[in-house]
Amino acid sequence: MDTNNESTVEPRINPWTSVWLHPRKTVRYVVDNKPGSFILMIAALAGIVHFLDQAMSNDLGDSWNMGLILLVSLLAGPVFGLIGLFVASGIYYVISMMLGGSGTFTDTKNAYAVSSIILVVGGLIWIPDLLILGQGNFMSEPDLSVGQVVWLLLSMLVNLAVGGWSLFVLGAAIAEVHQLSIWKAVFVVLLPIILLILFFIVILALTMPFL
Repeated sequence: MDTNNESTVEPRINPWTSVWLHPRKTVRYVVDNKPGSFILMIAALAGIVHFLDQAMSNDLGDSWNMGLILLVSLLAGPVFGLIGLFVASGIYYVISMMLGGSGTFTDTKNAYAVSSIILVVGGLIWIPDLLILGQGNFMSEPDLSVGQVVWLLLSMLVNLAVGGWSLFVLGAAIAEVHQLSIWKAVFVVLLPIILLILFFIVILALTMPFL
């Protein structure tokens, strides 16, 4: 029996649970052990959640019924999720390399997907959201009871916490795959957000005189 080989076998972990507290270990496990299909599945599921979030933010229920919103989210959400996976990974990869990162584009894609696990699991709150709030999830002026308003506020707090934690996990995952300091990884994550905010501020400033 070769005890040396047995001692070096990497223990199996479950990315769906370990990512919450051990993002660096999880992304390393995914890079070394998980196939590309696992990454694509996460991106597709995250796309569905993101489409529902956007439908709510844009009050899509004012013009669409809930059945249509759910159908389009199931059909179009995965497509947008896959596109977002490659676009976002490309952006993070370029910034990481500018800061001295040593990972590959595939490594960056894996890191982004691992952080998306947080969003997918957190997205399960859409199940009670749909059962409790129904069409009101997607309307600008929903007629909600006191109990529904309380649930809506609770759901918003959960989504805020999930979104913030996913950014932290993304930073930790990028730090791992690119061998960057955590501060550089945080900069990699925040820079696109800052630039996007500045872009909208400039656009708003340029268009305000014409409003």
